[in-house]
Amino acid sequence: MTLAEAFARIAPSIVAFAHRYVPLETPNDPLPQRTPIIGTGFIIRADGIIATNDHVVRAFLSAPVPPDADANDWGVSARLVHRTPTGLIEVPLEVTGVWPVEVVRHPGPHYGPKQPDLALVYVNARNLPAAQLDDSPIAEGVELATAGYPMGTPALLAPGWLGQAGPFLQRGIVSALLPFSMPQPWAFAMNVMTQGGASGSPVFMPSSGSVVGMLYAGLYDIGTTRGNDVYRLPTNISYVIPAMYLVKVLAALQDRRVGVHDSPTLEEVVSSGKLVDVLTEGLMGDVLIRKVEPRPRQPSPGAPDHTNQSGESPNKRVNPTAGV
Repeated sequence: MTLAEAFARIAPSIVAFAHRYVPLETPNDPLPQRTPIIGTGFIIRADGIIATNDHVVRAFLSAPVPPDADANDWGVSARLVHRTPTGLIEVPLEVTGVWPVEVVRHPGPHYGPKQPDLALVYVNARNLPAAQLDDSPIAEGVELATAGYPMGTPALLAPGWLGQAGPFLQRGIVSALLPFSMPQPWAFAMNVMTQGGASGSPVFMPSSGSVVGMLYAGLYDIGTTRGNDVYRLPTNISYVIPAMYLVKVLAALQDRRVGVHDSPTLEEVVSSGKLVDVLTEGLMGDVLIRKVEPRPRQPSPGAPDHTNQSGESPNKRVNPTAGV
């Protein structure tokens, strides 16, 4: 399997957690109304369980919610980009519950945090495309890939319009196992740059699309401006929670049903007619080439005649270094 095939396999399970509401005081913007993306997640069970970081779900608490909203309204939806025969549809999955992973018991010495930066999110949908988990031991130098929403909504609207609808793909290697090379490290480092919005992105094998971890943090350098203002500078070192944590969580849940028992299937949501295409596929039209004529130049009154001996103006000669 190629990386392109692996990405095509896992991409349908990746979601972007975003605000559901735009405050009324938000000024009119020529860009499409796109609410802020909080972070990334990926489906790990078809009946509506999505994995992400604990710090991502904590950010749910600051999402704006209308005063008359239901008490169970989190103000957040999990946006799933679903491919159809004509293009892409963005399916907003309703968040119905959150479960942070609070305690993980480690037999023997443990050098990492007491609990991983991990949480589960329940959405009101079923028959969802779930990613496959792989908790096999991993080693330094192994090639991996990750996909998510770094920089959130601004990255999708970077050209000044909706230029990107789905997750961004990156590739790197395992830089280090933490705290050292061992069968079950508490985390590992990967040489890709992570930015806000990418938290919760799946890290997967390019040869299979199986998830071996989840992105949760990055290493930052410190820079200063001329005015001595301090800012954080992202580096190409990011940190990943191994998939063994997710495998253990799913084993603890076993066959336990979560969420709403009469949740609609993904097919029912898509066929409801309430969704619109994010991007519609089309064919490239004819390529047209238009000749551009130089602007006629009018000599200034009293200006000397700069024609050369051949009678040709030197200004018409081509400068071979122009534009370099």
